[in-house]
Amino acid sequence: MKLTTRGRMAAGIVVAAIVMAWLFGARSLNAVAVTALVAVIAAVAQVRLADRPSAEHSNPPAGFPGDTRDVTVSVTGTQGTIVEASDPLDSGLSSAGNTFSASIPSTVTYEVTLAERGVQSIGPLSVHLRDVFGLVTQELEIGDSTRVIVYPEIYDVTGSTILTAELQRNRQPERQEIDQLREYVPGDPLRDIDWKSSAKRLPDLVVKEFIGRETTGTIKIAVSTDRDTVEAATSAVGSVGLFFARAGLEVGVTLPDGELDPALGETHQDELLLLLAETGPGTIGEHDWAEADVRMVGEDGSVTVDVNGRVTTFEDMRGADDSDQSPSDHEGPETAAVTAT
Repeated sequence: MKLTTRGRMAAGIVVAAIVMAWLFGARSLNAVAVTALVAVIAAVAQVRLADRPSAEHSNPPAGFPGDTRDVTVSVTGTQGTIVEASDPLDSGLSSAGNTFSASIPSTVTYEVTLAERGVQSIGPLSVHLRDVFGLVTQELEIGDSTRVIVYPEIYDVTGSTILTAELQRNRQPERQEIDQLREYVPGDPLRDIDWKSSAKRLPDLVVKEFIGRETTGTIKIAVSTDRDTVEAATSAVGSVGLFFARAGLEVGVTLPDGELDPALGETHQDELLLLLAETGPGTIGEHDWAEADVRMVGEDGSVTVDVNGRVTTFEDMRGADDSDQSPSDHEGPETAAVTAT
């Protein structure tokens, strides 16, 4: 507990009055000094006798960088006590409203912006408890912290012909009625090639698409990334994983900080995003790497994506037509599994 600037001024008046009374007589202890003395004593008593306040935070839902969330803080304690409060935020969050003054009990809502991927923290609430005169203050830390999950940035990769070809490879056609003919895309099953139509268009090939294609199958994604590229790598996994999941494939991932078995549904997609929010840099085991359909390596500021032997970068996958990328014997990390640091 300590005096505020106003409180120190009041205390100074009292001390000056006492000194004057000692030097010149009790009449020097005038009404102003008496009032200041009473005010200081009352302020100390009010703060000392007040119950320790408590604080409770709401639980903001997870989101992506750039999203905003409302945070509600309820402060309870001795009625009428005034608090000047500040809600500490992790560096991955920002807000202009997380500092406020209120009279207990009070509920305050402010907006926070999600800035960086990760498990971010809000609180505990830092408060200055003060009396009604503003003479005495006491610093406290109250309540528990609450976490906010910030997912990685997700990008549109639907224009990637490499991913489209892999999606087609995992479709099981009901081969009863031809829907249309289209240009061959590397990765299309050879049995779907219409050789008669292709003979008229050589060197281009034409494939048959059948009515009633059903998207089934499983995609396994494996990732190795260094510390400088982990943000781009998690974005790559999330973007590619959701592309396949939303198309109906069962998606599983193996990351330096955990793995997720292949499954379907929105709950599984949320679990994927949560795992990506929590993961850090590192490598995975050789067996998991060899079993993956999609292998991603984040190093030297770039993320390489190998989809069953066809290689591109995540940057190109996000914006450019990658159909002319050629197969590669890219093997990925040589090290065994390690825990992310």
